[in-house]
Amino acid sequence: MGERTTTGRRRANVWRLLLVALGALSIAPPYLGPELGLELDVSSSVEFVDHVLPGVVVVVFGIAALLLARAGRTDSVACQAATGACFLAGLWNTTSHIPLLLDAGARDTPWGSVLLHATAGPVITLLALGLLIRPPGDA
Repeated sequence: MGERTTTGRRRANVWRLLLVALGALSIAPPYLGPELGLELDVSSSVEFVDHVLPGVVVVVFGIAALLLARAGRTDSVACQAATGACFLAGLWNTTSHIPLLLDAGARDTPWGSVLLHATAGPVITLLALGLLIRPPGDA
């Protein structure tokens, strides 16, 4: 049973590392999109609030959760709170893009641009939620 728990913890740490990577990637669409020809006419302040801010929260708190989990403190309030912060940041990113999704396909909001901007948030949200609801001792 100890080996199974160790394997589960390693797997959960890989998921936390993926969460950090997704947080970093979620910052990129406003800056990478124009280079790929996937532009949206959105102000830089909106892009900052919708991408940079939640992405930085996911990176910082995701690293904190990963370090706590590696130290064997997966079930600690601090690790759960850090993962919860990642969930909330992902949820913010997701909900802030709902109007964009509703306008997708219009002349000013091509599907490629919309998908680039709106994909990371739901993935981060679901991944963080999955880490939060894991049974104690399994994460």
